[in-house]
Amino acid sequence: MRLKQKSFRRRRALATLFLLFQKGLMPSDATDTIEKSDDEEPGHGRIRCPMCRWQPDAGSYWVCGDCAYPEYFFGGCGMGWNTFDTRGLCPGCGHQWRWTACLSCRVWSLHEDWYAKDGE
Repeated sequence: MRLKQKSFRRRRALATLFLLFQKGLMPSDATDTIEKSDDEEPGHGRIRCPMCRWQPDAGSYWVCGDCAYPEYFFGGCGMGWNTFDTRGLCPGCGHQWRWTACLSCRVWSLHEDWYAKDGE
């Protein structure tokens, strides 16, 4: 059991380092090509809860944990991250989340439904 925990911690640490490394490779002068209004957070302006229209910002974090309904995923790794930075893919264990809970209204919606379509 102890060896399994060490292995898990190593993989999680490596995944975190890889994510930080990837973010470090992004050019500092990169610009977002999506038009944004003045009140939208860079990179998160076209994302909103399909139920209450709450918009997460760069500091909004979700945790990869066991989830019975509606995801039916057991074996969450405990990683905390902004799910919209990875389009729902956990950087800790690689689980692709199909559902996302709103941090404001607490309602679960399909992750893809969070991305505003053109004209919305």
